[in-house]
Amino acid sequence: MTENPFEIPQHMRDLAEQNMKQAHAAYEELTDFLTKAIDAWMSATPANSVVTEFNLTGFEDVQDRAVAMATENADSAFALIAKIAKAQTFQDISTLQSQFVQDRIQAYVTQTQELQRLIGEAFQKLQRGRSLH
Repeated sequence: MTENPFEIPQHMRDLAEQNMKQAHAAYEELTDFLTKAIDAWMSATPANSVVTEFNLTGFEDVQDRAVAMATENADSAFALIAKIAKAQTFQDISTLQSQFVQDRIQAYVTQTQELQRLIGEAFQKLQRGRSLH
């Protein structure tokens, strides 16, 4: 039986999947470390600092949402890699990449709008808080 020259060999798909799993595990370790480092830094910040004022006015919400969005975007990329690792042909890969780009563009538009809204709300809270003093 002749092999399809356009089909990706199974051993290459297996290797790609294994590499993706290792990369995802390393990413999880990195994000866990960064989250702990940011939390430690935030808790070590003096109570009367500008950071505390920003946190009280909604900027912590912006930070939390930005981190969540970055995680969502990374998870989406890892999901694409997992699908590509299982793809049978280069046409499958091309289709997956095209769909990924379309999905991510829409997600980035939505995320940007949400962050703009959250930042605007945080600045409004900050201004209201300063006008009370």
